[in-house]
Amino acid sequence: MLGVFILIGLNVTGPNMRQTAQKAYDESNLADAKITTTSSLNRSDQDYLKDLKQVKQINFGHSKDTLIKNTQHALRIESVPTSLSKMHLTKVHTPQSSNQIVLSDNLKGKYHLNEYIKLAGTKKNTASGLKNNKFKIVGFVNSTEYLKKDNIGKTTAGTDSLYGFAYLKKQAFSANNPNFARVSFKNVSGNAYSQKYETKVSNIVKSLQPKLNHRNNSTVSSLRKKINNKLSTGDQAIKVNSTKITSAKSTLQNQQNALSTQLDQARATGNSASISQLSSQQQQLTDKINTLDSQQQALNKSKKKLNQLQDQKKQLSNMTLTIQGRNDYNEGYNNYGEDAQRIDSLGKSFPAFFFLIAILVSFTTMRRMVEEKRIEMGTLRALGYSKGEVMREFLIYSFLTALLGTTVGSFLGLITLPKIIFKAYTANFTFANLQLAIHPWYIVISFIIAFLSTVLASWLASRKQLRTNPAELMLPKAPASGSRILLEHISLIWDHLNFSYKVTARNLFRYKGRMLMTIVGVAGATALMITGFGIKDSLNTIVDQQFGNISRYDIITAYNPESSNQNIERAKDVVKNDNNVKKYDGAYFANVYATRNGDYARENISLTVPTNSKRISQYIKLQNYKSGKKLNLSNSGAIISQKLAHLQNVSVGDNMKIHETDGTTYKIKVAGITTMYAGHYIYMNQNYYQKVFNKKFSSNAYLVTLKHSTKKQVNNFAAKFNHQQAAVQTVQSQETKSTITNILSNLNNLIIVLVLSASLLSLVVLYTLTNINISERVRELSTLKVLGFYPNEVLMYIYRETNILTGIGIVLGLGVGYAFHDYIMKLLPPATAMVAPGLSWSNPIISVILMIIFSLIVMIMMNSKIKKIDMLEALKSVD
Repeated sequence: MLGVFILIGLNVTGPNMRQTAQKAYDESNLADAKITTTSSLNRSDQDYLKDLKQVKQINFGHSKDTLIKNTQHALRIESVPTSLSKMHLTKVHTPQSSNQIVLSDNLKGKYHLNEYIKLAGTKKNTASGLKNNKFKIVGFVNSTEYLKKDNIGKTTAGTDSLYGFAYLKKQAFSANNPNFARVSFKNVSGNAYSQKYETKVSNIVKSLQPKLNHRNNSTVSSLRKKINNKLSTGDQAIKVNSTKITSAKSTLQNQQNALSTQLDQARATGNSASISQLSSQQQQLTDKINTLDSQQQALNKSKKKLNQLQDQKKQLSNMTLTIQGRNDYNEGYNNYGEDAQRIDSLGKSFPAFFFLIAILVSFTTMRRMVEEKRIEMGTLRALGYSKGEVMREFLIYSFLTALLGTTVGSFLGLITLPKIIFKAYTANFTFANLQLAIHPWYIVISFIIAFLSTVLASWLASRKQLRTNPAELMLPKAPASGSRILLEHISLIWDHLNFSYKVTARNLFRYKGRMLMTIVGVAGATALMITGFGIKDSLNTIVDQQFGNISRYDIITAYNPESSNQNIERAKDVVKNDNNVKKYDGAYFANVYATRNGDYARENISLTVPTNSKRISQYIKLQNYKSGKKLNLSNSGAIISQKLAHLQNVSVGDNMKIHETDGTTYKIKVAGITTMYAGHYIYMNQNYYQKVFNKKFSSNAYLVTLKHSTKKQVNNFAAKFNHQQAAVQTVQSQETKSTITNILSNLNNLIIVLVLSASLLSLVVLYTLTNINISERVRELSTLKVLGFYPNEVLMYIYRETNILTGIGIVLGLGVGYAFHDYIMKLLPPATAMVAPGLSWSNPIISVILMIIFSLIVMIMMNSKIKKIDMLEALKSVD
């Protein structure tokens, strides 16, 4: 039953999780991909996208990231989706007017229905603004585009992490043109996370990106041409008008000076008529000068607009039009799929141990049952019953045992364990209920294994007994013949053993089958416990090693180098002048990605090029992943992280391809592989960067270490930087740490289930085999009692063997557990994480102590049974 429970439970949970997600994706009609632009999509762009042959359906929408007023909490505001990625309303109704809003369900409790929420009036990093900043809350929603409650997404507003999301009617947005589109593709089949679906979508996305790049380049060229024309015309007009205004103002000033002289003379002579006339002329000149001043102000405004056009022209180089599949635009989708895959990995390995041990116990138990019925079998054969009729009792019993064990184990494995795992893994996801399915294939496999381990064992044991003639069967089985063991030939040891230990040594080798099964059972249970505890240990090392030893910075602040000089300086001043900044260094920072041959998955990579290569060690510890020797950036290649090298199947001296977000491909040479436990990274110096990207190096970020790096202080610093016009993004080292910690917490309940199952298995093994041992040797124990042995001596006569075999099993289990843990940890961690080899010292100690405790529990139980043995009944049974 236990083996069936683990086999079915671990193997059906992954498919059930995917089925649960698929149901939600179907109900919401989750978009296959998302197209985003840093500008907007005009009517021509929309028509172009609609006409792409791969596009089945497309919905355009408005999106804006903004802060809740008087807070650093960032909201992503989107227009209400129509037919793709439809929202799931959890309370009340959708917005009916442009001043109504629905918030994400994770904000329920923080905000309430019919309250008003005020948004900060920022224009930073938005292609479309809002007509109003105050909205009435009319509902709460979930969305399959935002599956995680604790990690909704990244933003350039506030602390760089979204606090929640919200939907408004599109009429609430001030811009006429949308800035993103949801897309579904033609001829796409298969369920989410299946190789068929993911590969198809990935191929379509790859084929569309070059077309979007071409479209974007055409748009940029057209806009640049228009801006250049405006700049040329405006600049020429400003020059001409500026000259005219300056000349006219000079002429008027000269005339005014002349009038002032005449006016002074008229006042000196007392000519009132002249004074009146000259004063009137002077006022007219003053009015003309004021008019010229107004024209100059208008001209200055025109100059300012031209400067703004110059800034817009610089920004054109940052304008992008990109498409991303679900795994990239929807972080929760990818995380959930990886969680389900982790369960699949456990399902391919853990049940093998459980079933191996369960089979051994079943074989032993069934064989013992047949041997206990030996005399009855002989009697029935003597009465004329056929071998098949005699055997039927055992076969039916073993069949019913297999059927009952499979039924109960299947029920618990199909319902109980998947729910436990689902609850543990989806605590941070918006999925409510697990979709359960029967999965008959796993039930059939489990029954076949259970059938073979019970019915086959009964058949083999009974067939062996029935080969003996009935007269012999009606007599008790003769004791196993004694023989000298190897230890007896080593007189130096044998001669110093007392009687009890000599008997124990002989009995160990007398019952070789039971000895082997006890050792294997205990070793397997110990290995499972070590692996269960080891999973937690290994994931803990990611946090400890990565963020306590390797990543020494607190935050990376990236700004737009194409922004105005004034805005760039303001962003830099935030870093340079903040009192909490301990140290900082300039760098070039970018997000790139790499793909694997024949695989839809892609690795998102952080590319860092420091302005001072010698100081990089103050922020990142670069060391050879094998030798631990320090690595230095060179002109001959890049240093990449260990997990990235593993996934890309490259070593030092090999080349690998990386891609920018628009799909542009570059080739780099691997000069070194550094130890890195979380995330994918590439480091190179300025010279090699210029060689690879064929452009001059220019920094766009700072690596920053803070004096006080609590979560609150890091968030405050990030919010302060993101408030700047030139800010692009901030990357906190705490975020990766939080992600790994969440994975660890999700695994805790699963680890508890596995350890408890392994513990129960060890109890079953020890109890069953010890019980069989006692049952087979009742006469020996009775003889010892009659001879006057003390109760403890009688107990240890049996349990000394069990202790020795348990000790051997524990020692072997330590080795097997280490190897099995190493195997599991190659499958279990997410694609972005690498675990340190080995186990913590506490792991084997705890596992050994637990096994000893279980052994003592069984010993106490068996002591009670030994005390209840009827000596007279046992000794006369041979007659």
